[in-house]
Amino acid sequence: MIERETLINFYNLYSKEIFNYCYHLTGVYEAAEDVLQDCFINLIEYSKKNVINSKTVKSFLYKTAHNLAINYLKKNDKIFYLDDDNNYSSVDTIAETIANEEMNNEILVAIQNLDAKTRSIFILKRDNNYTNEEIAKILNISERTVRRKLQQALSHIMVHLKNKGFYDIL
Repeated sequence: MIERETLINFYNLYSKEIFNYCYHLTGVYEAAEDVLQDCFINLIEYSKKNVINSKTVKSFLYKTAHNLAINYLKKNDKIFYLDDDNNYSSVDTIAETIANEEMNNEILVAIQNLDAKTRSIFILKRDNNYTNEEIAKILNISERTVRRKLQQALSHIMVHLKNKGFYDIL
């Protein structure tokens, strides 16, 4: 079984990152907390029967978080909007600020409408700056699938923005 100090070390290393991932995937703060807690409970349970490899524990936690978050979404039929964690460059006028906020809101709507796997890949890339290879390992899929899903996400977002009248960015 995993030692207490090792578990605390893993928690300190990965909890914030896993929480952010869960929060962006579920859109519900309390659900993200619950999923994070369940991830570490699953790690403890897994360690009772298996040796924990410190090189793969991050992938284990992400995969567990992904599955638990998807189960939460399915169970609760959740439709949600992601928080705005992106910082835009400073703007000089109120009109530009409003236009940027409107565009960002439409981007969030477009992301919300992606399927769960594509949304998950997009969030890992955008929020955590993971490489395609890292995302593939975390989600146990091919790099080709990651590239394809990222392209689908970007195309979907661009079409959505164009349909909402944001022609100057295309």
